[in-house]
Amino acid sequence: MAIASEQHGGKRLKHSQQTTLSLSIDRLSELPDSVLTHILSFLKTKFSARTSILGQRWRHLWAYVPILDFRQDNQETINSAMLLRKVQTTNFLRLYNSYYYPFEYSDRQLQTWVTFAMARNVKRLDLFLHSINPLPRCLLTCKTLVYMRLVACGVNPSSGNVCLPSLKDLVLYCVYFESDESLQNLLSGCPALEYLTIILNRDMVYCNVSSPKMKRLRLEFVSNGTTCGRCDRLEINAPVLKYLKMVNSFFEHIKCGVLNSLIEADINLVNDNNKPDYLLYSRSLMEFIDRLRNVKRLKLELSYCPKIIDSVVYDRTTSFCNLTRLKLTADIRFISMFLKNAHNLEFIDLSEFGEETKGWMEKVPTCVLSHVKIIKLVNIKGKKHELGYIKYLLRNAKVLERMEISYPGSLAWEEKIHLLHEISSFRRASEECEVAFE
Repeated sequence: MAIASEQHGGKRLKHSQQTTLSLSIDRLSELPDSVLTHILSFLKTKFSARTSILGQRWRHLWAYVPILDFRQDNQETINSAMLLRKVQTTNFLRLYNSYYYPFEYSDRQLQTWVTFAMARNVKRLDLFLHSINPLPRCLLTCKTLVYMRLVACGVNPSSGNVCLPSLKDLVLYCVYFESDESLQNLLSGCPALEYLTIILNRDMVYCNVSSPKMKRLRLEFVSNGTTCGRCDRLEINAPVLKYLKMVNSFFEHIKCGVLNSLIEADINLVNDNNKPDYLLYSRSLMEFIDRLRNVKRLKLELSYCPKIIDSVVYDRTTSFCNLTRLKLTADIRFISMFLKNAHNLEFIDLSEFGEETKGWMEKVPTCVLSHVKIIKLVNIKGKKHELGYIKYLLRNAKVLERMEISYPGSLAWEEKIHLLHEISSFRRASEECEVAFE
């Protein structure tokens, strides 16, 4: 009897779930077509197509979704979905070909898919192909594209017609260029471009990024497991650029145009210690940093640029009058340079003090006296010169509200206790200042 009761209970539960599902589908079916197709647009195309089994109302609804999202789908699935479409507009096309489970397709087949989307005024395109074959040339003359992301696929050759008049957002991730001129040729055909992301794992001798309307630029070199991309010469010409990010980037020489509109910069530079001409590199680096003079927020990572000529750093007098937030990983020479030349600094995050430098900050900088409110010091080991810098800042920062100090976990317990007692005993110019240890 107990078993029978459980069986009947299970049937009632299953029936209840089916009833609930039916009611949910009925409620959804009452919504207008425009709402339902919008909901289906968040699904991959093959999942959207499966909703046709829900009832007569849903039979062809998926074919009116203006988005085609194919991920690891075979040719037959893609071709069928395109042939069965009812709407004459395609806002978005994604072709995602998995590296581990790729589907086979020919260059002619790819051109057919791209041409299909272009004929329906495609606005957003996302291609992840794992192929070094060139993209269909017709793609480079698409008048309606606003956003395009190309991942692990071949890009245009170094010459030829490129006309993408509406393109505003371009992402190039581990793409294959025919030559260094390919990038310049591509960008020259994008007059409306505002956002550009370039992530490379291959070497370039010369990287030229020029765009009259570009507002955001991200340039990154990454490892593909065997090699890591790098570039000897970088040139940037973007007069209205507002945000610049450069990650794991090595450049022997950097040439940069006017960056008067730049508000925020996140720079992580790597130097090749085998390069003999450090004077040339140091001058190029400092001239580039000078170009950042108008930023309000600056993150500068120079821990992998250990050898910079002293005289080139100490001679800098460029004023960073707008700079209010500075996150710096570099030796003390760069810290002193920014403190002396950035009079309105309010937030400072320092990750390296380097080695001891004599005669540091004989005159107290204006920003320390009247503007700096928060200071974060990372990886403090309790060395004598580190304590000296901390003492100096606490003694002179008159409006300081908080100093946060973190030390490495490898520090011995006795050393931690000594560090806490030592810093806690330092006199503070600001009565409001709180010192926190992490």
